Amino acid sequence: MQAVYLYIRVSTDEQAVKGYSQRSQLDRLVLYCKDHNLIVTKTIFEDYSAKTFNRPEWNKLFAELKLTKNQSSLILFTYWDRFSRNIMDAYKMLERLQSMKVSIQAIEQQLDFSIPESKIMLAMYWATSEVENDRRSRNVRLGMQKARLEGRWINKAPLGYRNKITSDGKKYIAIYEPEAYVIREAFTAIVRQNKYCLNDIYKEAVSNGLNCSRSAFYRLVRNPIYCGKIKIPAFENKPEKIVEGAHERVIPVILFDQVQRIIKDTDLNHPKKLTSRKIANENLIFRGILQCPNCGKTLTGSGSQGHIKKYYYYHCMGHCSYRIRADLFNLSFLSFLKQNRVVEPFLELADSISKEIYSDGHHDYIQKKEEIKKEMEKLIDRGFNAQKLFSNGNIDYDDYILIRNRCQESLKDNTDKLRQQALKIVAEKHTEKGTGYIINHLGEFYENSDTTTKQRIIRLCFPEKVKVIEGNINKMLSETVKAIFGLTAMESKIKEIHGQQIEQRIGDFFKELYFLGYEQNLKNI
Repeated sequence: MQAVYLYIRVSTDEQAVKGYSQRSQLDRLVLYCKDHNLIVTKTIFEDYSAKTFNRPEWNKLFAELKLTKNQSSLILFTYWDRFSRNIMDAYKMLERLQSMKVSIQAIEQQLDFSIPESKIMLAMYWATSEVENDRRSRNVRLGMQKARLEGRWINKAPLGYRNKITSDGKKYIAIYEPEAYVIREAFTAIVRQNKYCLNDIYKEAVSNGLNCSRSAFYRLVRNPIYCGKIKIPAFENKPEKIVEGAHERVIPVILFDQVQRIIKDTDLNHPKKLTSRKIANENLIFRGILQCPNCGKTLTGSGSQGHIKKYYYYHCMGHCSYRIRADLFNLSFLSFLKQNRVVEPFLELADSISKEIYSDGHHDYIQKKEEIKKEMEKLIDRGFNAQKLFSNGNIDYDDYILIRNRCQESLKDNTDKLRQQALKIVAEKHTEKGTGYIINHLGEFYENSDTTTKQRIIRLCFPEKVKVIEGNINKMLSETVKAIFGLTAMESKIKEIHGQQIEQRIGDFFKELYFLGYEQNLKNI
């Protein structure tokens, strides 16, 4: 006797659709079997997508059919899209079932497989289902992309946030404490790179309650969501980009940008100390940047003891004998910075960038100040409540002292945090006012800076390795720097030739100078 299996499938998004519910399919299949005198062997209920045949209940049914492959069997379902929505997979499965003497039939779209033309109709049914599935999938992707472009986070909330729903049903993410505070402290600690390494910061964050893996933490410190932005992946030939998010930010944009500069050259897959990079010898500060004009290899550097003093040279390795006096080359760069000034159109751009960064920082300062203030008010209330409970005899003296001491310690910590926030905003205010001075006196700023800061200024002017052109350092500069100092075409011509990319690099140049000034002011306060 032929075994009859009823296969009833729905996916999550089809549950409420009329005609696709499990009860509706079951009723029609049972009625069909009754009309055709078929005895049902087994009924299979599947709640899974038909994109593939890797479905839990189907796998069980297929395994059972393999055990009884010499027995004639029939699988019934309502429509062909209940069987599959992938035409290639469907034909392969049909072939496998036929080799096992298993027939399949859709009771609402019946086909006579003894007629060759029925294969055309079958192809139409399956192709239509696949197209419908693809269209639905694309609509979902378009909807998700639109939400991202509007600045909405559509996935599970990242660490430091929680998924929320407004009263009118709109989804959003909200800051979740104390996770957000731990993340905030981690970003701040990275900036203090002379005392910490990234791995140590991760361990400290975990000890403070952050629940994530090391690799997840390394991704976290690169995620712009924490400064109020959302990274939109490339979509349909449109490049990846970052937009302003609709959510509240955990850290200021200025802090996030500082962290990105610090970890830019650090391999996060192999956690190393951020301070482990060798500090450059100031006499050979261009080592690793210059290339040999003869063979193109990167120049190294070393010192040679003379009769009176030690002389330093940038020189090529191997058989090439090229070398150049390091002190003379270093001096030529300093002379360039002192003798040249930023041209007028870019001074206005630098001023607007400075004001924008300060505005963001000031907004975050006010927000953080309010958070600390509320926390301090809670601690004060808790201390008063403990005193009241002790006075009424509800708690003993030891418990009262314990609560009081903890409140006092927390108040002290919050006072220190408030002071640090105030120092940061003072440093930002000084920087916002003094950015113009730094730009117009970059030579003096460079000359009085430490080695690390000098390296960063050099990297601004020489973002890539460059061949030495003796006696003409101007020609060695990047197009961006030439434009800023008026050594090439003016702004309108630059955009015409290079497009928006160089404009972005010019903006990054002034942002970096702002950060250098900010860090210097923070040290001096």
